[in-house]
Amino acid sequence: MQQLLTLSDVHKRYGTLTVLQQVNWTISKGECVALTGGNGAGKSTLLQLIAKLAHPTTGSRIEHMEPIMIGFVPERFPALRFKPSEYLSHMAAIRGMSQKAAAKRIDAIMSVFRLQDTRMTLSSKGMLQKVNVMQALLMEPDLLVLDEPLSGLDESSQMEMIRVLTEIKRQGTAIAMSVHEPLLISSVADRVTQIDQGRIERDGMLERKRPLPRMKLECSGLNEADKMELEQHAGFLYWRSTGTPTALIVHERRADELLLLILRMGGSIVRVEPWNGEEGLARSLPSSESGVMQQ
Repeated sequence: MQQLLTLSDVHKRYGTLTVLQQVNWTISKGECVALTGGNGAGKSTLLQLIAKLAHPTTGSRIEHMEPIMIGFVPERFPALRFKPSEYLSHMAAIRGMSQKAAAKRIDAIMSVFRLQDTRMTLSSKGMLQKVNVMQALLMEPDLLVLDEPLSGLDESSQMEMIRVLTEIKRQGTAIAMSVHEPLLISSVADRVTQIDQGRIERDGMLERKRPLPRMKLECSGLNEADKMELEQHAGFLYWRSTGTPTALIVHERRADELLLLILRMGGSIVRVEPWNGEEGLARSLPSSESGVMQQ
């Protein structure tokens, strides 16, 4: 894979406090790297260096492509008194996007994320985290940097965020994220970097385990609200088809619950079968038009 970014012999100090030392790290196009370690290990500082929000005290940060577009997703996102579309429009303007390009990009992202355009003060933490990721995707980044993306989310919201990150990775975006949850690591990461007391202790490829058994459920008679409710279920993985019939891929152990939910919605079951096909249905985001101010 083509290298995207390298940190070479990086040290980071704040006054007399050394936060990172002798960091040698790289990420390639389309790769997902999980940063693990205890509180105070240096993960957040490393993410800031990766995202160019901080600079090394000594050592080098090398971009192998010019310029690298980076999207940053902080751990905490406030419930602002905006609708998601209003907030994203403001962020697009701040970043130099034309109104036409921004409107097209926001419509595409809102559609892919299936997010209702209601006031964020009324949104769950899972919905707010979606907006958090969406603002980072406005400029179509080469590298997405996330600080604890599952922090504080319930089980269904965690599963939804894992699905979203899997789709983003599928579209070729590199991902660097600090994470504690084993499920997120095993579902999305290619490599794990373990940090302890400001040093990289381990950095290696993730051993892939055989995925949990999955089922494909084909059904009909569902409306958009029904589909959004199904997406929130912890057993939902992704849509195989959103046409007629609709097909969704689910965890085998939760298939009965989802079948019952579909019937309660008034839907009809067309077919149920084991699924060993591709990991997901890529829903590519259309590119925005030119209209981005070069930094």
